[in-house]
Amino acid sequence: MFLLEGPRAIEDALSRGAKLSWLVVDAAGEEAVGRWLAAGLVPESVGLHRADTAELARLADTTTPQGILAVGQLPAGGLDALPEPERGNAGGYEAAGAGGAPILLVDGVQDPGNLGTLLRTLVAVGGKSAICCKGTVDPFNPKALRGSAGAALALAVARGVEREAAAGWCAERGVAIVALAAGGKDLFVGRQPGGALPPGPLALAVGGEAAGLSAEIRRAAAVTVGIPMGPGVESLSAAVAGSVALYALAHDLVRDNR
Repeated sequence: MFLLEGPRAIEDALSRGAKLSWLVVDAAGEEAVGRWLAAGLVPESVGLHRADTAELARLADTTTPQGILAVGQLPAGGLDALPEPERGNAGGYEAAGAGGAPILLVDGVQDPGNLGTLLRTLVAVGGKSAICCKGTVDPFNPKALRGSAGAALALAVARGVEREAAAGWCAERGVAIVALAAGGKDLFVGRQPGGALPPGPLALAVGGEAAGLSAEIRRAAAVTVGIPMGPGVESLSAAVAGSVALYALAHDLVRDNR
């Protein structure tokens, strides 16, 4: 089960058809629940429990609850739950790259806010799938869900996956792994002649905040790319670097080198 808090995140989850089991609401959340009921967003199978503010605070994960929380059923978390990779311009934007929106391969990101941001960005660029290797924080951790603004519920997410299994899944489907790491080829040369990126569907591999990518994922990568930075800046956070790279891959954001 997962815990989701706040009216905006819960309304988004309901609109996406997430399998919620219970809603718990105090007086501050009554208006939102009434609106959802009137709009037919709440299935009859969802239990509705009213609580006072102190009771809700004991159940909540946040310091200042927003009047309503939901408990839902975790979706399937294996590699077999992932859809087949996109091979055309099927991303969320018309400008999506020739290989479709990338898959996100997360290798040891332990900060739930960083993971949530990466998943939110993946949805924003039209992505459908993410693979979270062992050592990565649970994407349905309450803080990660808040960080993604509930976007994780819009994705097929394989979690707790062995690194070798993740690499094998990509290889079997012709998905080239693009490792994001300092010192890699310039990401923004992209698919141009002499550029960094291979053709076809891509999986962007983002490593943990301290250790970076594992040796297993580095070995399996078709290419290692980096983000050029100005003097005096050693690195970006996993969330920022991964988000920049997701947009670059999804939309072929390349420089004109002429």
